[in-house]
Amino acid sequence: MLCPRCHRRYQDDHHFCPHDGERLVDAIDIKRIRSQPTEHAGQIIGDRYQIRGFIGRGAMAQVYLAQDRTTRSAVAVKVMESKHLKQARARARFILEAKAAAKIHHPSIIEVLDVGLEESGAPYIVMEFLFGESLGEYLRRERMMPPALGLPFVTQIAGGLAAAHRAGIIHRDVKPDNVFLLGEKGSPYTIKLLDFGFAKLAEHSGMTQTGMTVGTVQYMAPEQAVSDPSDARTDVYGLGMMMYRMFAGNLPFKGQDEAEMLAHQLLTQPAPPGLGGGRAGAALEAVILKAIRKNPENRYQSMDAMLADLRRLSPESERRGAGNAIIDASLAAWQPMPQPDIYKTTSPFAITASRFLHTKLGKTPPA
Repeated sequence: MLCPRCHRRYQDDHHFCPHDGERLVDAIDIKRIRSQPTEHAGQIIGDRYQIRGFIGRGAMAQVYLAQDRTTRSAVAVKVMESKHLKQARARARFILEAKAAAKIHHPSIIEVLDVGLEESGAPYIVMEFLFGESLGEYLRRERMMPPALGLPFVTQIAGGLAAAHRAGIIHRDVKPDNVFLLGEKGSPYTIKLLDFGFAKLAEHSGMTQTGMTVGTVQYMAPEQAVSDPSDARTDVYGLGMMMYRMFAGNLPFKGQDEAEMLAHQLLTQPAPPGLGGGRAGAALEAVILKAIRKNPENRYQSMDAMLADLRRLSPESERRGAGNAIIDASLAAWQPMPQPDIYKTTSPFAITASRFLHTKLGKTPPA
C-alpha cells in the first residue's frame, strides 16, 4: 500500500499512513504525477509500458513516465537515444547499468523491473518510479545538509554500496546527483542509489579501455584520475567526497578545467571541512578525511569498514548509550595512516597521466 501524499510504502494490512494520516492506495493515480509533454505519449514499449510524459535526459538516454498496463502502477522507462545505437561500447554500458542494478537486492538501490529492446533495436530499462528529488537538487537549493539529517542517509548509501561490492560491482560514480531522496521536497525520509552506467562488474573487468577515465571529476578518486584499476576503495573515496560536499557546503578542490581538478584529486591534500560541533564534529571530519586519502591503503579498506564507523557516529548510537569518548576511541578513522599518503601509479598510462597532472599544477613530476 502507498501513501498518496508522502509516498511511503506499507504492508497490505495498513489502511492509513502513520506519518500524515492519508488513506493508503494500491497505486498513485498517474494523472497526479507531474511530467513534461512528449511526442511519444501513448507509445507502448515492450507491449506493456505506455508512455505518459517526459521526465529527463541522461548522457545516453531519455527517461519517461510510463504506466505499467498490467499493474496500473507508474514506472520510469529509460530508453537509449537512437544516435548512440551504433556505438557498441555505449550499448554495452547501457545494458551493464541494468544488469548491475538488477544484480543487487538492497532497499537503498533502485529496483530494476524489466529490461528489453524496442522494435527499433533501442534497449530500454524499466525502473521503479521514485517520488522526491536528487541529493544534488537538494544541495543546490539548501547548500548543505545538517549532519543530524544527513548521517542516516549516508549510512544507507554505504549499506547499498557494501551490498553492491559483495555482488562484485563497483559503482565508480558516487555523487549527489546519483542519490535520490524519497519524500516531499525538503523533507526526505530515505534514499535510493541510482545510475550504475559507469559500474564495474567482476565478469566485465575489460569493459573500460586503458586511458579511459570514467566518473565525475569532482568526486573522482586518484586512481580514476590516472585511469588505474578501481576497486571498492574507489567508492569509499566517492562517498567521502560526497560527505564533504553535504556537510561542509562545498568541495575541497576547485579547478579552472577538468584537468586541473583531476590534478588536485591526485596531488592536493584536502583541507579539513571545518564542521565544528565539538567531538562529534571532529569525529565526522575524521571519517571524511580517512575516506578521501590519496593512497587507497590509507582509506577504509572496504565499504563495510566505513559503514561501521558511520554507524558509530549515528544518533542511534548515542541513544544506545555510546558517549562521545566511546565513539572516539572506537573509530577506525582515528588510527594512524599505515603508509605515506601519496598515490603511486600502477600502469604505464597512469605514469604518463601523472606527469601531465603534475605539470598542470606546476609541480615537478616524479623521476
